[in-house]
Amino acid sequence: MVKAALYAATFAAAGGAFFLCYSGGLLETHERRAIGRRIEICVMAALALSALRILVTAGSLSGDASGMFNPKLLHMVWHSGEDSAVITRIAGLLLAVRAALPSRPSVAAAAVGGACAAMSFAWVGHAHATGDPWVVACIALHVVCAAFWIGALGPLAFLARSADPRRSGAAARRFGTAAVAAVGALVLAGVLALVRFLGHASALWDSPYGWAICVKLAFVAGLLSLAAFNKMRLTPRLSAGDTGAARILLRSIHAEMVLAVLVLLVTATITTLIGPPALG
Repeated sequence: MVKAALYAATFAAAGGAFFLCYSGGLLETHERRAIGRRIEICVMAALALSALRILVTAGSLSGDASGMFNPKLLHMVWHSGEDSAVITRIAGLLLAVRAALPSRPSVAAAAVGGACAAMSFAWVGHAHATGDPWVVACIALHVVCAAFWIGALGPLAFLARSADPRRSGAAARRFGTAAVAAVGALVLAGVLALVRFLGHASALWDSPYGWAICVKLAFVAGLLSLAAFNKMRLTPRLSAGDTGAARILLRSIHAEMVLAVLVLLVTATITTLIGPPALG
Protein backbone atom coordinates (compact mmCIF):
# COMPACT_ATOMS: atom_id res chain seq x y z
CA MET A 1 0.00 0.00 0.00
CA VAL A 2 2.80 2.42 0.86
CA LYS A 3 4.54 1.83 -2.45
CA ALA A 4 1.30 2.20 -4.43
CA ALA A 5 0.59 5.47 -2.61
CA LEU A 6 4.14 6.63 -3.37
CA TYR A 7 3.64 5.85 -7.05
CA ALA A 8 0.35 7.75 -7.05
CA ALA A 9 1.70 10.86 -5.29
CA THR A 10 4.85 11.02 -7.42
CA PHE A 11 3.02 10.44 -10.70
CA ALA A 12 0.37 13.02 -9.79
CA ALA A 13 3.04 15.64 -9.02
CA ALA A 14 5.16 14.85 -12.08
CA GLY A 15 2.18 14.53 -14.43
CA GLY A 16 0.67 17.72 -13.05
CA ALA A 17 3.91 19.54 -13.82
CA PHE A 18 3.91 18.10 -17.34
CA PHE A 19 0.29 19.22 -17.74
CA LEU A 20 1.17 22.81 -16.86
CA CYS A 21 4.01 22.68 -19.39
CA TYR A 22 1.76 22.01 -22.39
CA SER A 23 -1.55 23.47 -21.17
CA GLY A 24 -0.52 26.35 -18.92
CA GLY A 25 -1.27 28.91 -21.61
CA LEU A 26 -4.90 27.79 -21.72
CA LEU A 27 -5.49 28.31 -18.02
CA GLU A 28 -6.72 31.27 -16.03
CA THR A 29 -4.45 32.40 -13.20
CA HIS A 30 -6.73 30.97 -10.52
CA GLU A 31 -6.84 27.62 -12.35
CA ARG A 32 -3.07 27.44 -12.56
CA ARG A 33 -2.88 28.26 -8.85
CA ALA A 34 -5.44 25.58 -7.97
CA ILE A 35 -3.57 22.94 -9.98
CA GLY A 36 -0.30 24.21 -8.52
CA ARG A 37 -1.60 23.71 -4.97
CA ARG A 38 -2.50 20.13 -5.83
CA ILE A 39 1.01 19.57 -7.18
CA GLU A 40 2.51 20.95 -3.97
CA ILE A 41 0.33 18.64 -1.85
CA CYS A 42 1.36 15.64 -3.95
CA VAL A 43 5.03 16.63 -3.64
CA MET A 44 4.78 16.77 0.15
CA ALA A 45 2.97 13.42 0.20
CA ALA A 46 5.61 11.83 -2.05
CA LEU A 47 8.43 13.07 0.19
CA ALA A 48 6.74 11.71 3.32
CA LEU A 49 5.93 8.40 1.64
CA SER A 50 9.53 8.03 0.41
CA ALA A 51 10.72 8.20 4.02
CA LEU A 52 7.94 5.89 5.20
CA ARG A 53 8.82 3.33 2.53
CA ILE A 54 12.39 3.11 3.80
CA LEU A 55 11.13 2.56 7.34
CA VAL A 56 8.60 -0.06 6.24
CA THR A 57 11.20 -1.90 4.14
CA ALA A 58 13.58 -2.02 7.10
CA GLY A 59 10.76 -3.31 9.29
CA SER A 60 9.93 -6.07 6.79
CA LEU A 61 13.54 -7.25 6.89
CA SER A 62 13.39 -7.74 10.64
CA GLY A 63 9.89 -9.19 10.69
CA ASP A 64 8.56 -6.70 13.25
CA ALA A 65 8.07 -2.97 13.72
CA SER A 66 11.26 -2.57 15.74
CA GLY A 67 13.28 -2.99 12.55
CA MET A 68 11.87 0.28 11.26
CA PHE A 69 14.21 2.10 13.61
CA ASN A 70 17.20 -0.26 13.47
CA PRO A 71 20.17 1.80 12.23
CA LYS A 72 21.87 -1.19 10.59
CA LEU A 73 18.77 -2.21 8.68
CA LEU A 74 18.04 1.38 7.66
CA HIS A 75 21.62 1.69 6.44
CA MET A 76 21.23 -1.52 4.44
CA VAL A 77 18.00 -0.36 2.82
CA TRP A 78 19.37 3.09 2.07
CA HIS A 79 22.43 1.70 0.30
CA SER A 80 20.50 -0.94 -1.66
CA GLY A 81 19.64 1.64 -4.30
CA GLU A 82 17.11 3.67 -2.34
CA ASP A 83 19.70 6.40 -1.77
CA SER A 84 20.01 7.35 -5.45
CA ALA A 85 16.28 6.80 -6.03
CA VAL A 86 15.16 9.01 -3.13
CA ILE A 87 17.69 11.76 -3.89
CA THR A 88 16.68 11.80 -7.56
CA ARG A 89 12.99 11.82 -6.61
CA ILE A 90 13.37 14.67 -4.13
CA ALA A 91 15.41 16.78 -6.55
CA GLY A 92 12.91 16.11 -9.33
CA LEU A 93 9.89 16.94 -7.20
CA LEU A 94 11.42 20.18 -5.98
CA LEU A 95 12.09 21.17 -9.58
CA ALA A 96 8.55 20.19 -10.56
CA VAL A 97 7.19 22.58 -7.93
CA ARG A 98 8.55 25.43 -10.07
CA ALA A 99 5.71 24.73 -12.50
CA ALA A 100 3.25 25.54 -9.73
CA LEU A 101 4.51 29.09 -9.28
CA PRO A 102 2.29 31.46 -11.30
CA SER A 103 4.79 34.29 -10.86
CA ARG A 104 7.87 32.36 -12.02
CA PRO A 105 6.86 29.16 -13.82
CA SER A 106 9.63 27.29 -15.60
CA VAL A 107 8.64 24.82 -18.29
CA ALA A 108 12.17 23.40 -18.51
CA ALA A 109 12.43 22.88 -14.75
CA ALA A 110 8.99 21.29 -14.65
CA ALA A 111 9.75 18.89 -17.48
CA VAL A 112 13.16 17.84 -16.14
CA GLY A 113 11.89 17.63 -12.56
CA GLY A 114 8.85 15.56 -13.45
CA ALA A 115 10.93 13.17 -15.53
CA CYS A 116 13.55 12.73 -12.79
CA ALA A 117 10.91 12.13 -10.12
CA ALA A 118 9.21 9.43 -12.18
CA MET A 119 12.45 7.82 -13.34
CA SER A 120 13.62 7.38 -9.75
CA PHE A 121 11.59 4.15 -9.57
CA ALA A 122 13.85 2.60 -12.22
CA TRP A 123 16.90 2.89 -9.95
CA VAL A 124 15.56 0.22 -7.56
CA GLY A 125 13.61 -3.02 -7.79
CA HIS A 126 13.62 -5.56 -10.57
CA ALA A 127 15.13 -3.29 -13.23
CA HIS A 128 18.04 -2.47 -10.94
CA ALA A 129 18.44 -6.16 -10.06
CA THR A 130 18.99 -7.16 -13.69
CA GLY A 131 22.14 -5.03 -13.88
CA ASP A 132 21.17 -4.31 -17.49
CA PRO A 133 21.24 -0.60 -18.41
CA TRP A 134 18.87 -1.30 -21.31
CA VAL A 135 16.20 -2.67 -18.98
CA VAL A 136 16.66 0.26 -16.59
CA ALA A 137 16.26 2.66 -19.53
CA CYS A 138 13.06 0.89 -20.64
CA ILE A 139 11.55 1.04 -17.15
CA ALA A 140 12.60 4.71 -16.82
CA LEU A 141 10.79 5.56 -20.06
CA HIS A 142 7.81 3.44 -19.01
CA VAL A 143 7.30 5.22 -15.69
CA VAL A 144 7.81 8.71 -17.17
CA CYS A 145 5.07 8.01 -19.71
CA ALA A 146 2.85 6.54 -17.00
CA ALA A 147 3.30 9.71 -14.93
CA PHE A 148 2.49 11.85 -17.98
CA TRP A 149 -0.78 9.96 -18.47
CA ILE A 150 -1.95 9.30 -14.91
CA GLY A 151 -0.81 12.67 -13.58
CA ALA A 152 -2.92 14.57 -16.13
CA LEU A 153 -6.18 13.02 -14.92
CA GLY A 154 -6.50 15.27 -11.86
CA PRO A 155 -6.01 18.57 -13.76
CA LEU A 156 -8.32 17.41 -16.56
CA ALA A 157 -11.02 16.50 -14.03
CA PHE A 158 -10.62 19.90 -12.37
CA LEU A 159 -11.09 21.69 -15.70
CA ALA A 160 -14.03 19.50 -16.74
CA ARG A 161 -15.72 20.42 -13.46
CA SER A 162 -15.01 24.16 -13.32
CA ALA A 163 -13.87 25.56 -16.67
CA ASP A 164 -15.68 26.58 -19.82
CA PRO A 165 -16.18 23.47 -22.01
CA ARG A 166 -14.23 25.00 -24.88
CA ARG A 167 -11.15 25.59 -22.73
CA SER A 168 -11.36 22.17 -21.08
CA GLY A 169 -11.78 20.75 -24.57
CA ALA A 170 -8.67 22.57 -25.76
CA ALA A 171 -6.69 21.18 -22.82
CA ALA A 172 -8.05 17.68 -23.45
CA ARG A 173 -7.12 17.99 -27.12
CA ARG A 174 -3.54 18.98 -26.28
CA PHE A 175 -3.27 16.14 -23.80
CA GLY A 176 -4.74 13.66 -26.27
CA THR A 177 -2.31 14.66 -29.01
CA ALA A 178 0.72 14.27 -26.76
CA ALA A 179 -0.67 11.13 -25.10
CA VAL A 180 -0.64 9.21 -28.39
CA ALA A 181 3.16 9.27 -28.42
CA ALA A 182 3.42 8.83 -24.64
CA VAL A 183 1.15 5.78 -24.56
CA GLY A 184 2.95 4.25 -27.54
CA ALA A 185 6.30 4.67 -25.79
CA LEU A 186 4.83 3.36 -22.52
CA VAL A 187 3.58 0.16 -24.17
CA LEU A 188 6.75 -0.42 -26.20
CA ALA A 189 9.08 0.12 -23.24
CA GLY A 190 6.90 -2.07 -21.02
CA VAL A 191 6.88 -4.92 -23.53
CA LEU A 192 10.66 -4.79 -24.00
CA ALA A 193 11.24 -4.90 -20.23
CA LEU A 194 8.64 -7.65 -19.82
CA VAL A 195 10.44 -9.88 -22.32
CA ARG A 196 13.57 -9.62 -20.15
CA PHE A 197 11.68 -10.26 -16.91
CA LEU A 198 9.69 -13.25 -18.18
CA GLY A 199 12.57 -15.08 -19.83
CA HIS A 200 10.18 -17.16 -21.95
CA ALA A 201 6.64 -16.65 -23.23
CA SER A 202 5.08 -19.50 -21.23
CA ALA A 203 5.95 -17.66 -17.99
CA LEU A 204 3.12 -15.26 -18.81
CA TRP A 205 0.53 -17.95 -18.02
CA ASP A 206 2.36 -20.45 -15.81
CA SER A 207 3.88 -18.17 -13.13
CA PRO A 208 2.42 -15.88 -10.43
CA TYR A 209 4.35 -13.00 -11.97
CA GLY A 210 2.78 -13.64 -15.37
CA TRP A 211 -0.72 -13.87 -13.87
CA ALA A 212 -0.24 -10.54 -12.09
CA ILE A 213 0.98 -8.98 -15.35
CA CYS A 214 -2.16 -10.24 -17.12
CA VAL A 215 -4.34 -8.58 -14.46
CA LYS A 216 -2.39 -5.34 -14.89
CA LEU A 217 -2.76 -5.52 -18.68
CA ALA A 218 -6.52 -5.94 -18.31
CA PHE A 219 -6.74 -2.75 -16.25
CA VAL A 220 -4.49 -0.93 -18.73
CA ALA A 221 -6.76 -2.06 -21.58
CA GLY A 222 -9.68 -0.49 -19.71
CA LEU A 223 -7.73 2.74 -19.35
CA LEU A 224 -6.89 2.77 -23.04
CA SER A 225 -10.53 2.22 -23.97
CA LEU A 226 -11.71 5.14 -21.84
CA ALA A 227 -8.92 7.36 -23.13
CA ALA A 228 -9.85 6.56 -26.73
CA PHE A 229 -13.52 7.32 -26.00
CA ASN A 230 -12.57 10.65 -24.43
CA LYS A 231 -10.34 11.63 -27.34
CA MET A 232 -12.58 10.59 -30.21
CA ARG A 233 -16.08 11.24 -28.85
CA LEU A 234 -15.96 13.75 -26.00
CA THR A 235 -13.15 16.15 -26.92
CA PRO A 236 -14.83 17.30 -30.17
CA ARG A 237 -18.08 17.90 -28.26
CA LEU A 238 -16.26 19.90 -25.60
CA SER A 239 -14.58 22.02 -28.26
CA ALA A 240 -18.06 22.84 -29.56
CA GLY A 241 -19.12 24.05 -26.10
CA ASP A 242 -21.25 21.04 -25.11
CA THR A 243 -21.71 21.20 -21.32
CA GLY A 244 -23.20 17.71 -21.28
CA ALA A 245 -19.93 16.34 -22.67
CA ALA A 246 -18.08 17.95 -19.74
CA ARG A 247 -20.19 15.98 -17.26
CA ILE A 248 -19.61 12.75 -19.16
CA LEU A 249 -15.88 13.49 -19.37
CA LEU A 250 -15.73 14.02 -15.62
CA ARG A 251 -17.34 10.64 -14.98
CA SER A 252 -15.02 9.00 -17.49
CA ILE A 253 -11.95 10.54 -15.87
CA HIS A 254 -13.10 9.33 -12.45
CA ALA A 255 -13.37 5.82 -13.91
CA GLU A 256 -9.84 6.20 -15.33
CA MET A 257 -8.61 7.23 -11.89
CA VAL A 258 -10.08 4.08 -10.33
CA LEU A 259 -8.42 1.92 -12.98
CA ALA A 260 -5.14 3.81 -12.54
CA VAL A 261 -5.20 3.11 -8.79
CA LEU A 262 -5.77 -0.58 -9.52
CA VAL A 263 -2.84 -0.57 -11.97
CA LEU A 264 -0.59 1.00 -9.34
CA LEU A 265 -1.71 -1.48 -6.68
CA VAL A 266 -0.90 -4.42 -8.96
CA THR A 267 2.42 -2.82 -9.93
CA ALA A 268 3.35 -2.32 -6.29
CA THR A 269 2.50 -5.97 -5.58
CA ILE A 270 4.55 -7.18 -8.53
CA THR A 271 7.60 -5.10 -7.65
CA THR A 272 7.45 -5.88 -3.93
CA LEU A 273 6.15 -9.42 -3.45
CA ILE A 274 6.48 -11.30 -6.76
CA GLY A 275 9.81 -11.85 -8.47
CA PRO A 276 10.13 -12.10 -12.27
CA PRO A 277 10.81 -15.70 -13.45
CA ALA A 278 13.98 -14.65 -15.28
CA LEU A 279 15.46 -13.27 -12.05
CA GLY A 280 14.49 -16.23 -9.90
